[in-house]
Amino acid sequence: MKKLILISALCLIDLAAFAQAATANFQYYKVKTGQRAAFNEALKNHVAKFRKAGTPLAWNVFNLTGGSHHNEVLAIYNRGLSWEQRDALSATTANSEAASDFYLKVSPFLEGVTGGEIITYRAEYSNSPMKEVTDKVRSNFLTIRYAPAQEFWDVIKRLPKVWDKAGMKIATYTTSGQNRLVFSRRFPNGWKELDELSTLKTAYDEVYGKGAYEKDMAIMRTYVVENETSYMTLQPDLSSK
Repeated sequence: MKKLILISALCLIDLAAFAQAATANFQYYKVKTGQRAAFNEALKNHVAKFRKAGTPLAWNVFNLTGGSHHNEVLAIYNRGLSWEQRDALSATTANSEAASDFYLKVSPFLEGVTGGEIITYRAEYSNSPMKEVTDKVRSNFLTIRYAPAQEFWDVIKRLPKVWDKAGMKIATYTTSGQNRLVFSRRFPNGWKELDELSTLKTAYDEVYGKGAYEKDMAIMRTYVVENETSYMTLQPDLSSK
């Protein structure tokens, strides 16, 4: 299934499309050994005070399994903001106060902070809206070669119809860092959905014709440099309410 979750070269994206883009921030936190309980309490207090639900500063906090950030904590915030809205957000007093509080009360329990990427939702490559949130998510971060040919993007654009056919909910994002696409599969019914046999290949051939799956996956593999998979579990007690 890894090779099915795909790609992005920012240099090829029409910058005009970013004007009304829906964006979010990714931030990874590595907690010091033996400090997880203290970190959780400090983060819970910080979120309750500064990260109210329904505001741009609201946080969705996940535990991670797998990938280069295994066993770390992921915070997703500023969800749905356009680039224009980010101009106003960066200058707010509330944002400054929140940053100060996090530094003084939460960061002492951290070994490291990484990420800091801005991701941009790509509706044309998705069949699940950005606002949809589930407790369980599998994200594939695909790094791709510079300037892939149009045949590659043609395959990417065909995927949402297949996901619909296969009963999969996937939101696709580009990143502000490397040339990557993030494919986030939502699991409304939990991880048990992964116990079901995959119907993706069958669904692909039903939508686009016999042999289409193998043909298009071969095209994709030509341009994918790396595929990193991470399983994300929402922590409601640490997230905004």
